[in-house]
Amino acid sequence: MKAVRLVLLAMICLLTVNLDSAQAGGPGGCPPWRPCGPGNSMGGNRWLAQGGFGADFRPSCATHDACLASGRSRAQCDREFHSHMVQACDHSRHPFLCRLRACRFFAGARLFGGLYY
Repeated sequence: MKAVRLVLLAMICLLTVNLDSAQAGGPGGCPPWRPCGPGNSMGGNRWLAQGGFGADFRPSCATHDACLASGRSRAQCDREFHSHMVQACDHSRHPFLCRLRACRFFAGARLFGGLYY
């Protein structure tokens, strides 16, 4: 049942796709070229938006990578990843749409992140 709910969440989040372009230089000292996701996934994910609506998810991605590298559980790191992205959305131009994108990134991390963990 839990897997079904996760798949449904992912489907809902994926339906909210918005082709917003990635922002240049962001907070937290993250370089503009640092994509979210592992460097070997989807060409390094360089063509995916790295946030949206004025929010930059790259610091959240860097924190997520560091969390995973620390040996903490993947589920805990993924929850913190989602929380950081939602916080980044609080001051975006369209917080609701930004949170939908954060949901999509979270769902992607939960569904496909195990391949790289």
